[in-house]
Formats: sequence, structure tokens, C-alpha cells
Amino acid sequence: MQRFLAYFDDLRRDAGPRLWWAAALVAAGAVLEGFGILAILPFAALITGSADTQAAQSMLTVMTNAGLDTEWSRAAGLAGIFVTLLVLRGLAIWLRDTTLFQMGLGYVDRWRSRMFAAIANADWATVSTLRRTDIEHAVTNDVSRLSSGTDRLLRSGAAMAQTVVQLGIIALLSPVLLLLVFALMLVAFLVTLPLMRRADALGERITRAGRRIHGVLGDFMASQKLARLNNAENDFLMRFDDAITDVRSHQIAFYKSQASARVWFQIAAGFVVIAALLIGFFILETPVSVLAITLIVLARLVGPIQLLAQSGQAVANALPAFAALKSLHSDLLEAAQDTEPGKRITEAAHGPAEIQLQAISYTHAGAPRPVLKHIDLRVKAGEIIALNGSSGAGKTTLLDILSGLLPPDSGRLIAAGEDITAPAAMRAWRKTVAYLPQDPFLFDATIRENLIWSADNPTDADIAEALRLSEADAFLEASREGLDTRAGERGQLFSGGERQRLCLARALLRKPRLLILDEATSALDAQIEERILQRLAGMRDRFSILYVTHRDDALRHADRVIRLEDGMIVESKADG
Repeated sequence: MQRFLAYFDDLRRDAGPRLWWAAALVAAGAVLEGFGILAILPFAALITGSADTQAAQSMLTVMTNAGLDTEWSRAAGLAGIFVTLLVLRGLAIWLRDTTLFQMGLGYVDRWRSRMFAAIANADWATVSTLRRTDIEHAVTNDVSRLSSGTDRLLRSGAAMAQTVVQLGIIALLSPVLLLLVFALMLVAFLVTLPLMRRADALGERITRAGRRIHGVLGDFMASQKLARLNNAENDFLMRFDDAITDVRSHQIAFYKSQASARVWFQIAAGFVVIAALLIGFFILETPVSVLAITLIVLARLVGPIQLLAQSGQAVANALPAFAALKSLHSDLLEAAQDTEPGKRITEAAHGPAEIQLQAISYTHAGAPRPVLKHIDLRVKAGEIIALNGSSGAGKTTLLDILSGLLPPDSGRLIAAGEDITAPAAMRAWRKTVAYLPQDPFLFDATIRENLIWSADNPTDADIAEALRLSEADAFLEASREGLDTRAGERGQLFSGGERQRLCLARALLRKPRLLILDEATSALDAQIEERILQRLAGMRDRFSILYVTHRDDALRHADRVIRLEDGMIVESKADG
């Protein structure tokens, strides 16, 4: 119940004033349907020639006072009223259904946007620890299940209104028969309650099993080449089939529970309808017209009450998905960065900026010891520094802090004379940095789209210059489509070296103040790397450079070589 209340409150706050408009339409549709049923009473009186209920007598009296005192005039008047009610009810239901549908879609779409925004705004230290496939599952599968549950919940509101109005009709005509209807509703509740608990449990299992499917698929797609080289495709296939079987078994169990509920409910409803007719006719001596309308109402109530029961199961099944989304969203919000624009770091400034690290320390979440320990480093404007050291020494973490991606646990980061340790300032600083990782990434788009993705409206001349500097122009000119060539998923249509050169061109188009290369030329042959590093060294009036390399020949382009070991600077010397 606590989960449901949280879910309903979230939906209510999302809907805002539209919820009242939807409620009014729901009520209007139910009331108009009720009037349509009550209009049968005077029709029955005209056909039988006897008004055997007070309600029918009152309606005929109103018609007589209105000048409709013949059978034909009354029949025409009733037909006109009935058709008018049908049209109004149809309009109300159309507006109701479209409004509820739009509300449901809007709610689910906003959840997707909220999740995406929370992921984008969370700090990198938190996001990097999350399993990518779990996030994908939340934004796709969990949201889809929430969509189904929300649709059922909104539709059940209309069913509830219809039920209340029609119960009012029975209470008006025969209060005693109302007890039988309550018996029908009690049966529905008793049948549904344990099934709702089971639906909630099955929803938990479906969520976990769904994450397994996404996890196996994500692992296979990320390591497909390695899996093929090791003939491990069948291992992935077995794990994938096991996860699918797990999900399918839970889904079948949920469907069976819903089917069972439908069967038992329809049997119970049949008994209630027969009992109402027999008791009403033989014991209560209820007028035939009242029994007829009661039969109509009971027949029409079976659908809404059954919908309410099944909606309860559907919502219970969706609640674990809502809880998973809410939990992930809350965790991401706790790790949200300050997105307010910082007054520090003038983003309009050009040219290399001096950078200082003062007593910087950092420990990864869950790590037993810090990866960086009291780092002091000064990068002069236009200076080129090479980082060296064994694997795990802390080089990449240091670059992540210098780029403004990771905030240090302690210490200060100063750029252009301004403290940028605060999240807002680091966010502004990142706009002045170009970072090239060892594994270059290209979108499945054209080369032109990839190049201008993070640049500020570069001209064709800017693009040509960046391609020349990175030596990417030669192989692009050999391509028939040139800049309109598609890169393929993750840039797989190009070799590793070609991807690195294209990513370097993209970085240069950002016109950074600091260029960071983390083994970003490792896939190039020595001659091409040498020419590119020479060109970059001649651009120190535009940006400072920090780069990681394990090639001794590449170190000679640096003004200084910084060696890291065990999270500390153990050596700093000028090259040569």
C-alpha cells in the first residue's frame, strides 16, 4: 500500500490541474450513462401501458407538464432525449479517453526524461559505478511496465465512476438489491487481494530477470569480437536463454493468475445476477421494469468491476518497476552536480591557461585506499607535460580531475587563477577542455556530424584545418563520400588509428585551452604519431597539453615528464 500511495501521489503531482479536468470528464461520462439507463423506465411504461415505479411516474408527469401527453409525442420526446444522451455521452467518453491517454503518455515520457536528466546531471564518480545495462533496463523496460500500470490505473478511475453511478441507480430503484451488488464487489475483492500480492511478487522477479536479459545482451554486444575469437557464443546464448526462460515463466504465471481471476469472477457474477433476479421477483416482488433495469445494470457492472480487479493486479505488477525507477532516480539526484552557471572560468577566453593542483587526493568508491595522494602540480600556460607510470598508478584519475570530470576528495584545482573545485566551476571548466581517451568513440553518423558534435559552429575551413593537423584528410579524401561517410556503430567502419585521428580532429575543433591525450595516439604508427605530436607542440600558443604515453620516443616532445607511482609524483624532470 505504501508503494501504491507513493506511485499515485507521483502521478497526481505530475498531472496537476489536468487531473481535475479528467475527473470531471470521467464523472460526466458515468452520469450520462446513468441517465441513459434511467430513460428506459418511461420507455417501459409506454410499452406496457403501466408506470409501475415512482421514478417512471415522475418522468411521465414531467413530460405531460411539458405538453407531451400522447404516446407518439412521448415516444418522440424520449427518443430525442435518449439520442441526445448518447451523443453527449459519446463526446464525454471520447474526451475522457483521449485526456487519460495523453496523461498516461505524458507521465511515462516525463519519467524517461527525468531519468535521462538525472543520469546526465549526476557526477561521473557515481554514474561510472552503475551497470550500463541496468540503466538501460530502467529507462526502457521498467518505464514500459510503468506505462502499462498507469494506463490500467487511469482506466480503472473511469470504471470506478461508472460503478458508483450504477450502484446509485440500483439504490434508487431497489435498495435491497444493492446488497447483492455489494456481494459481487466483495467477491471481486476477496479473489483479487491474494492475486495482487502475487502480482507484486512476480513484478519483483520480472524486474530482476529483465535486468539479467539486458546484462547478458550488453556483455555480448560489448565483447562480441572477443566472444567469437574464443568460440564463446554458445555460453552467451545459454545465459541469454536462461534469462528469457526466467522472465517468460514469471510472465506466464502472472497471466494465469489474471485468467483465473476472470473465470472465477464471471462465475461469481453469474450467481449474483441469477440470485438478484430470483430474490427480486419471488421474494421482494420487485416490478418487472425495475428487475429489467437491475439486470442491465448488473450486466454492465460486471465489466467495470472486473476491470477494477484486473487493474489492481496490473498496478501491483508495475509497482516494483516504479520502486526500482524511484530508487535509481533518488540515488542519481543525490549525486547531482551543481548545474548553475559559474561566474568563474571565463568561457570566452582563448589561449592556454595555467593550471594548479594543490594537495589533491582521491579515493574511488569502495576502494580500500586512495588512488591519488596529496598531488601538487603546476602546468604553465602553453606547457606540454607527459605523464608516465605503471598501470594503476593513477594517471587516468589525475587526468579526470584535471579535466573537471571528477571532483577531488580533498585539495584544490585552480585554473587561470580561479578556484574551480566547486561542481559549477568544474562544469564551466570542462567547456574549455578537450579530452581524448585511448578508446576513441564515434557515433553512427556521418563524419561531419561527428566532427562538429561538440564544437561551436566550426566553418568548413576549420574542419579542413583540423583534419589536416590530425592527418585524417588523406583517408577521407580517398573515400567516395568524404565527410558524408558514415562511421558505423562506435566508428567500426574505420580502423583504430583512423578513429583516433578523427577524434583528435574533433578535439581540435573545440578550440580548447587544455588538450588531454590519454594514450590517444597508441593505435598510430610511429611516423604518423611523430608528425602529429610535432604539429601539436607547435600550437602551444593555443592550448596546454597533458598526455599519457608509454612510448619513449613520444616523451621527447614534452617540456616535462611527470612519473606517477602508487598515486604520488615520484619524479618530475625536463625532457632531455
